[in-house]
Amino acid sequence: MFRASQRLIFTAMNFKDGSTVVADLTTTGRKTGQPRTVELRFIYFQGSFYASSSKVEGKHWCQNMVKNPAAEISAKGEKFSCSAKLVTDDKLRRQILTLRDSPPRMDRVVFEITPKGSSSPA
Repeated sequence: MFRASQRLIFTAMNFKDGSTVVADLTTTGRKTGQPRTVELRFIYFQGSFYASSSKVEGKHWCQNMVKNPAAEISAKGEKFSCSAKLVTDDKLRRQILTLRDSPPRMDRVVFEITPKGSSSPA
């Protein structure tokens, strides 16, 4: 579960399940080992941030997280050290895509990016 300090930060930031937030995602370059930052739109759901992409190939931020799951999200003046993974559970992937778009684009891949010290949904 969340540490108490994370719970307070998320509450103060008004993150609720299904909230959308535009934030910076920093990954480690899979070739260079250097930090790489991209601005993305995330869905916040059950303690994790979710980002989607039309594909993994050709998307550097996706490829970086596949090779090295360590990531950082900077949102609303706060930074969160995170661990990322590709969502393979189709039910969760579809749920996130439904929260993200209306109508949802169900062919997209989804990454779950969980702040360290919290647990992702089962």
